[in-house]
Amino acid sequence: MLRKRILWLMIFVSTLSWTASVSAHGQVWNFLGNGQIHGTRDHDRIEVTRHEAVFRTIQLRVSNDTIFFDRVVVNFGNRTSQTFPVGDRISPEGKNYVLTLDGGGHAVESVELWYFKEPWQHNPRISLYGTN
Repeated sequence: MLRKRILWLMIFVSTLSWTASVSAHGQVWNFLGNGQIHGTRDHDRIEVTRHEAVFRTIQLRVSNDTIFFDRVVVNFGNRTSQTFPVGDRISPEGKNYVLTLDGGGHAVESVELWYFKEPWQHNPRISLYGTN
């Protein structure tokens, strides 16, 4: 009888941990905005289209060509900002770059992208996504 209870307890704990793992990986990324890099400047600003929503993480997705980012500045609706030093190349084939915002979540107004100008074959495109 005790073995059955232990077995059921182990099955319950395993099921619970599997469910938590699946829900953690099933994040829904909301589209926030996008922009085209033209190479005439060393930075661009993307206005966020969802001012009413609160986000904890921001994701950068790069397409068309690789970009060497210096830093990313996330501007919030309360007129504060958070700077993320990057110092790395982000390519379309690579992983998406995820920024975790300080605090319990923020209304994001815009994102400033500071990068190094390069001779791109195709003008890179950046898409922003967020999740709470």
